[in-house]
Amino acid sequence: MILWTIKVLYFGNITASVSMIWPAGMPSLAENFKMSAPYLGFLLQNGSRNVLVDTGISDGFIVDGKAWGALPAEGGARFVTEALKKEGLEPGDIDTVLLTHLHNDHAGNVHLFKKARIIFQEEEWNNFMKPIPQQLPRGDYDFSIAGVLKELTTVMVKGDTGIDAGLRVMKIPGHSRGSQAVVVNTERGRVVLIGDLCLFNFMIIPGTGEVVEMNGTHHAIPVAPASLGPAVPSSIIYDLFGFYDSVDRVRAAASKIEPGYILPGHEPSLVGTVI
Repeated sequence: MILWTIKVLYFGNITASVSMIWPAGMPSLAENFKMSAPYLGFLLQNGSRNVLVDTGISDGFIVDGKAWGALPAEGGARFVTEALKKEGLEPGDIDTVLLTHLHNDHAGNVHLFKKARIIFQEEEWNNFMKPIPQQLPRGDYDFSIAGVLKELTTVMVKGDTGIDAGLRVMKIPGHSRGSQAVVVNTERGRVVLIGDLCLFNFMIIPGTGEVVEMNGTHHAIPVAPASLGPAVPSSIIYDLFGFYDSVDRVRAAASKIEPGYILPGHEPSLVGTVI
């Protein structure tokens, strides 16, 4: 069996009060602390392949040190190249890029990977080309990458697709029409990278009662009530029916429903970890 390692890369962050992202239906916060949510990349390696999942936020979406909602943020192409350099790699060493979705903070620096196959869902391209009105005020998509993608080696897939031995993508609509998870065989078992289906551990791991910041600081939070179901949708889930179907698929694909087996796209405690 081919096994992969997963290295979690730091591509920048955005800082906000937790109350700004606190989901509907959750018990009230006792402490409204500020938290830096990272823009994450995931480097997958099996000894011969270098696969990157997501490429960080576009430089153009950070203006005067602020991103969405005029919140303090950092990121862009420099952060991606520096993160790869720490692993002894350059963008040209990446042979495949898997994009969980095409939002500006996950596909922003795809232009760096001129030698790679860029793989995403055809349904996501359709969403990119024809966003619903609610996606426009948030600036979900960086439309300037349309021309860039057409110049790269792109592969649009339809639904669940094997990428290599021990590595496959799985369509998980909810956050966008064509979001996809990446299912990875590792030494610990099957690990699922879920993009923004859920942003943080407490939204996808039932019973989670804390948030762990990038610097290791722990904050107690209320546990999600059972009435919300197996996962907690954020305010940027556009299809709740698709969301709950996708959550079930993720929970079935992961070897365990525990931290470290399901990896959300902005979970602070993941920065710098190796699986």
